[in-house]
Amino acid sequence: MQECIGNSYMHNGQETPSARFDGSFLSSPHYIYEVFRVIDGVPLFVEDHLERLKKTCELSEHCPGFSLGDIHEQVKLLLKYNSLQTGNVKIALFSKEGKQQLLVYITGHQYPTREQFLVGVPVALFRGIRHNPNAKIMDVKLRNATNVMKQEKEVYETLLVDQEGCITEGSRSNVFFIRDGKLITPPVMDVLPGITRKHIIEVCRDLGMEVAEERVPARSVVIMEAAFISGTSRKVLPVNKIDELDFPADHPLTRKIQEAFNKRVQDYITTRKN
Repeated sequence: MQECIGNSYMHNGQETPSARFDGSFLSSPHYIYEVFRVIDGVPLFVEDHLERLKKTCELSEHCPGFSLGDIHEQVKLLLKYNSLQTGNVKIALFSKEGKQQLLVYITGHQYPTREQFLVGVPVALFRGIRHNPNAKIMDVKLRNATNVMKQEKEVYETLLVDQEGCITEGSRSNVFFIRDGKLITPPVMDVLPGITRKHIIEVCRDLGMEVAEERVPARSVVIMEAAFISGTSRKVLPVNKIDELDFPADHPLTRKIQEAFNKRVQDYITTRKN
């Protein structure tokens, strides 16, 4: 999947032809980044993403000094210069040769298929942790290791299991479980505070569902009724298998949450376009 697509990208505030994109920073052990979705020309939940970027900068020792206002303006310019209606936009912050770098660009994406939203996807457990979970900083070593497992086991995603044997999050997603009418997700202190995760929790509480943020021992998946993962590209994506354990993708609460979240997305887009 191509990292930078479109006609141009923003480099430190300047429009630059995509042919000149330098992706060497991608192999750095750590860099700060955000990815958000554009639907009908609207950057979805962009305010939340920029706030999380600010939080990541506060938690990081390697944060270049750019204001959120400047970054937001560059996002607007990127969409304008490329007439972008649908896709993913990535913000990357890093230092190169002692100089601060800010890239804002359209990145390749692979959204789940309609069939995957209906029948679900398989996932596998993986022993691993992100050492600064609340910060969205790329961990290249961990990402590569989980990619290898996904290929070997032919699964869509891996769920990270920490030293205490508890599931924390997916390698590129947050995870939720359903049991006895209650939505269960690992506590925010142990995971990346996903933007989709935040909105799912809010819509579930609006629906009157009980939401519990609690530790989820990997051994406890056998008593869960259903599971799904969430993310910028994944929205609410049902899980049909964890390792060898099957789960129903069409659990009534999973479908109810999907519908409620999709409505929130559409309402956000409609409001921003009017």
